[in-house]
Amino acid sequence: MGDIPPFDGDAERWGLNDLIFRRFAGDFTDWTRWFDLHPTWWIQEKRPAAYDWYRQQTKPVYRLAADPALPGCRVYPRECIQTADEREFAGSLCWMLALAIYEGFDAIDLFWFTLDGTDPFYKIQIESAKYWIGFARGRGIQVTIHGDSALKPTGPVYGYEIIDGVRV
Repeated sequence: MGDIPPFDGDAERWGLNDLIFRRFAGDFTDWTRWFDLHPTWWIQEKRPAAYDWYRQQTKPVYRLAADPALPGCRVYPRECIQTADEREFAGSLCWMLALAIYEGFDAIDLFWFTLDGTDPFYKIQIESAKYWIGFARGRGIQVTIHGDSALKPTGPVYGYEIIDGVRV
């Protein structure tokens, strides 16, 4: 999977959920924004170490609702992002991508979003994230998917590499 390559000092580094522990054993200081859009009760029950870590952070930790126990808590600006007819938010990555698009970033690099396409829970997240990746690219934003990821296109290109199920 590889490590994060060196970034331009102006680049933002966003993380989510319990990546800080699964990937960095709790030691990752170069992040600029964190996202955990699960309810507080759920985080405290399922990932208490992550919640304790959030309580120590002063950098932005985005949540769907205010949490006064978190000094860095920022309420995710849903009203700016989600229109009445937009429902393609099947996971935290989708909300992150939508915020990056809204804020006008010109490049997005995705790391460690391997996701398991055989798991129905992740399958809908993959489809939804691919929607936002396409939306970003349609807006001229460069999106790069690093490492092994179910977000990368895998099939042949219809008409050029396959026609009616036959490889050409």
